[in-house]
Amino acid sequence: MKPRGHRRCGWFVAIFLMIPGLAWSAEFSAQMMVKEGGKIMPGKIFFQNGKMRQEFQDEEGQTITIVRPDKKKIWVVLPQDRTYLEIALKTCLPGQFIQIPPDALQKRLVGTETVCGYVADKYEVTVRGGKEGLEKQTFWMPKKLGVPIKVVCQDRDFCVEYRSIKEGGVAERLFDLPPGFKKVNHLTGFTKKVREEVE
Repeated sequence: MKPRGHRRCGWFVAIFLMIPGLAWSAEFSAQMMVKEGGKIMPGKIFFQNGKMRQEFQDEEGQTITIVRPDKKKIWVVLPQDRTYLEIALKTCLPGQFIQIPPDALQKRLVGTETVCGYVADKYEVTVRGGKEGLEKQTFWMPKKLGVPIKVVCQDRDFCVEYRSIKEGGVAERLFDLPPGFKKVNHLTGFTKKVREEVE
């Protein structure tokens, strides 16, 4: 039997590598669909003035990730255990959540398409990575929101997409720690990998 937290580690790191830009001021909530290979992970996401909350449910229970740039902290909350892990949020991040990488080698506008009810500019982007040293990514960015709502990487059979987007009306309390939860220093099979990615 795998230690608790082992299976969710891969999903968390994949999501964490693309957390939002610190200056993101959009406010909306959405259903989120993450696809990688044969795996599909549905979840929810909330944004408000640069703060972010993600919720995922798997066979181990619910995992909530709260990103607080104003406090320079990330909280990984496990409601079923009433515990949370705190990680320092660095200003220099390894990636951005559905945001065109600032260090992209090439960025090309190829047209417009309607995605999830929004007319979006479609960009083809080349970044370092992949088996041959370069990786192609496609982003869809609606002008109304000012941030991408879908990214596809065919080389890795990877896709993240926001669905059922609702603008505004995000409660402030969603970005606070639940009262009475205990702070822990590690999650088995989880903490070391995450810290390697953020430090």
